[in-house]
Amino acid sequence: MPSVAEVRAQAEEVAAGWSAPGAPDSWRLTAALFEAIAADAGLLGRLARLPADRLPALLASAAISFLVRRDRPPPLAGYFPDPAGPQPPFDDGCGPALRDFIAARRRGILAVCRGRRYQMNEVARCAQIAVGLAAAGPGTPVGLADLGTGAGLGLQLDRYRYRVGRHGAGPAEAALSLDCAVRGPGQPPRPELPPIVARAGLDLNPIDVRDPAARRWLQACAPPEAATLARLTAAIEVTRRHPVPLLAGDVVDALPALLDRFPADLPLVVVDAYLAVFLPAGRRAKLTAILAAAGRDRPVTWLSLDPLVPLGPGGRDSVQGLPLPGWLVRDYAHGVFAVLGARTFHRGAEHGELLARAHPSGQWLEWLAAS
Repeated sequence: MPSVAEVRAQAEEVAAGWSAPGAPDSWRLTAALFEAIAADAGLLGRLARLPADRLPALLASAAISFLVRRDRPPPLAGYFPDPAGPQPPFDDGCGPALRDFIAARRRGILAVCRGRRYQMNEVARCAQIAVGLAAAGPGTPVGLADLGTGAGLGLQLDRYRYRVGRHGAGPAEAALSLDCAVRGPGQPPRPELPPIVARAGLDLNPIDVRDPAARRWLQACAPPEAATLARLTAAIEVTRRHPVPLLAGDVVDALPALLDRFPADLPLVVVDAYLAVFLPAGRRAKLTAILAAAGRDRPVTWLSLDPLVPLGPGGRDSVQGLPLPGWLVRDYAHGVFAVLGARTFHRGAEHGELLARAHPSGQWLEWLAAS
């Protein structure tokens, strides 16, 4: 079980990520939501009774969004965007409204949290993953495995269109286009993907996007920001039209069974976006060992998009064990971000490379790879 201080720190970390200098006005509600969670000692005490792997602060944010959209309490509901609508104006009344709602509904918030798991499906991160696959993939047809896949939105990589810096790629008729800015002098490759000829995902609680109740919970887990909800809605429709196999199971223990679903001679790309960072060190080591064993007879590339470990401003290591420059670790203490890395295993050998640092919500990346 986490301590109250750990739950508060989780909420404060997310709030800081959504209130960085230059953040758009549409992010202010998300920042205020997590600030209100961090400030409510009564709620924090209840959340600390939940297992740490349930991500209590994030789960609470989803529960609050779920209850606000379901019950429409005034004036708070007026600040929350509808999935197909614009971002409502934010003003100084929002913070007090959030705090009043939380204080009045602590038991209800915890009841929602007890019966559910947090499911982050920020599809904008697919642009960062696509660049990583273009850089580190084998350049031949691949199988795509997605760990912690949720609803499987990340398995639709080749059905979205991308603009990363000055490069565009993807089907012209795509129902969803994702933009990702490029920072710094490095230039990433064009996000052109190899043919994905087989795909499957693994999640402890996979989500069926055909279920209206499941879609409502996905929307609750998304930050209450209009552009985020619009991306989610479009990605859900793509996934409904192109269903993919989603396996239920522990993402480490069931990983061998997931990999066995793919043809034995097909190169594999295994994607982990904001999953490995939440695994204890021993579980990350087991995940690495499973991927290395799977790479004895074919190339297996692990693409990771994760913050540093340990989770929080004190993070200093890559979840993949990749060497990190000192300046990157020092920067991390002043604003959490993800690092995009690749490790490829084949015939007993392996190659690892730090590719980029990346915004948590897919807004930008900074290319760091020498290649």
